[in-house]
Amino acid sequence: MASMATSFSKSPSSTHACPNSSKPYLRSRPYVTLPNLSAPLATQRIRAAAAPPAAAPGAAAAARPISCSLIEPDGGKLVDLVVAEGAAREAKRREAEACPRVRLNRVDVEWVHVLSEGWASPLRGFMREAEFLQTLHFNSLRLADGSLVNMSVPIVLAIDDAQKRAIGDRRKVALVDPNTNKPIAILSE
Repeated sequence: MASMATSFSKSPSSTHACPNSSKPYLRSRPYVTLPNLSAPLATQRIRAAAAPPAAAPGAAAAARPISCSLIEPDGGKLVDLVVAEGAAREAKRREAEACPRVRLNRVDVEWVHVLSEGWASPLRGFMREAEFLQTLHFNSLRLADGSLVNMSVPIVLAIDDAQKRAIGDRRKVALVDPNTNKPIAILSE
């Protein structure tokens, strides 16, 4: 599997973490239309409909717990490829300057963003042939530990023959933004 490091800034999260909790199940109030009934009889029927079902004799009535937590990322661990601001990012920029360049299109830049923030975990870069074929044929990836992860969309970086010749046998490639012509990621073997 390819590996990648990116210089994107992290996207602000539009969701908030929900602490683990255990609260009783709350039943919403039903809306019941009861035509042609007197007010006391209608109230009695509404209360009966809203009441929880009677428990079996001898059984303790227990509230159903609701748990709240974030979903585990596919593969068990979130992949975060964004290089932190500071000296580490500057070192990666210098490293990218020495690498052959592959100019991305707008869609490829979006895929780099998806991969770098871990939205395609457990992928650590664009798919290689084995992952690509697993995705096409089985809609999933088999991880090193033997587990399967749903992955129905192939995430690949297509290059032409001229770019392949320019890369040669180099182990690292700088992925370049089409608008600024600056490296945004380093793709490595």
